Parts: sequence; C-alpha cells; structure tokens
Amino acid sequence: MSHTPEKKADPNKVSAEPSPGSPRVVIACRVMKTEIDCLLPQDRSIEVHYLDQNLHRSPERMRPLIEEKIAETAEYAAHIVLGYGLCSNGVVGIRAAGQMLCVPRVHDCVALMLGSRRAYHKAFSERAGTYYLTPGWVAEQKDPLGMLENEYVPKLGREDAEWGLREELKHYTHIVLISGQGMKDRAFLRERAKANADFLEKQYEEVEGSDRFFRKLLFGPYDSEDFVCVAPGEAIPQKPFLQG
Repeated sequence: MSHTPEKKADPNKVSAEPSPGSPRVVIACRVMKTEIDCLLPQDRSIEVHYLDQNLHRSPERMRPLIEEKIAETAEYAAHIVLGYGLCSNGVVGIRAAGQMLCVPRVHDCVALMLGSRRAYHKAFSERAGTYYLTPGWVAEQKDPLGMLENEYVPKLGREDAEWGLREELKHYTHIVLISGQGMKDRAFLRERAKANADFLEKQYEEVEGSDRFFRKLLFGPYDSEDFVCVAPGEAIPQKPFLQG
C-alpha cells in the first residue's frame, strides 16, 4: 500500500499575513472570552468561535474538535488563528486543508494573559511557585475553590477533597490574579481570588495583564517570534514551541 508522506512545516518560517479584508476566523478557548471580546471590531469582520475550556484537561480531544470547527468555516475563512497555546501537545498535528493556520507560540494561556513569552518566563524565573487566576478561570469555576466544590467534594467527600486539593497545590506559594482590560466585576474577582489564597494559606497578589498578545491574535502581525504558522494542508509541529 502506498503512503503519502506527511507535509512538514518549517519551524523557522515567518508567516504570510492575510490579505486586507480577508475573512478571518479565530477559534479560541472560552477562558479568553473576556479578553478577546473587548477588542473585537464593531463591524465584526473577525469571527470568533469559543470552545469548551475543559479541553485543556483532555488534550487528546482538542485536535479533532478544533479541526471540526475549522471544517465548518472552510467555505469562507481565508485565514484561521487559534486562541490556544501548545496545551500539553493538544494543538500538535492540527491542520487546515485550505487556509493558513496560526497559533500563538506559547505553552499555555498565562503567557497570553501576561502579554508575551518573555513576560511569562521572567515571572516564572522570579517565582516559580505561582498559581495564576484569570477572569475566565473564575467564571468557568476552575479556580481551586470551584474545583473543590464542583468536582472534588462530590467524588471524594469534604474531608478527603480538601486534603487532596491542599496536597495538589502544596508547592505553590502565591495565588496571583491577572487583571486587565474588559474585566468586569473586579471586586468579586478580587474577593474570589483572595478567598482561594486564604483557604490554601498562600500569599495573594494581583498583577495587571496585557492585551498585546490578544491584539496580535486578532489583527496580526503573525510573526515567527510570537506565532507558529503553517501553510494549507500542513500540520502544526511541536518543535517551535520548545525553542527559545
């Protein structure tokens, strides 16, 4: 049986920019909805589709679901951008048959919230034991207290659930809320983040996020410093995410 070799992407390639006015589709994790929606142009010339935030916990499901959404937009999308990072290799292998495909060159959404890979690496090098919370994580009830009440307690009971959560996060020293543009109910979010810190006996801080990466996600440029881009039919590779 003959076998057609899989097309390989050049990890050092700088992406081609979409033509002005070309239909652009963004497929993103719902955890970023607050940050993305506040930047969308009023004419809605950029179409955004949000997928379930829980996909980060089962990355093997990410590829088929994203490719299904790509297929749904194939008839009119000229350029597709993913609002994801590497996400435990969940985006590796994704391809679009007829469109240029770009994805931020980050490991997870924290770098997007902070504005750049450099900002994330700086924060991590200064204090590795930081657990970040964002408006989306709290809204989805995926903060530690939300997970405790909605998932751990029903499965394990109160005592074992609380013990398990504390064990899971015992190596963290800080709970940090990333605030930013488009953030509503700031007082509630701050109160919720502080409640997480108090319950887990961690230090609480709040940092201002940046919309830099989200602007590039929507409007470009899709340069190789911040994005991994592949031509139509090519699969997103892992290697560029691991470099630099």
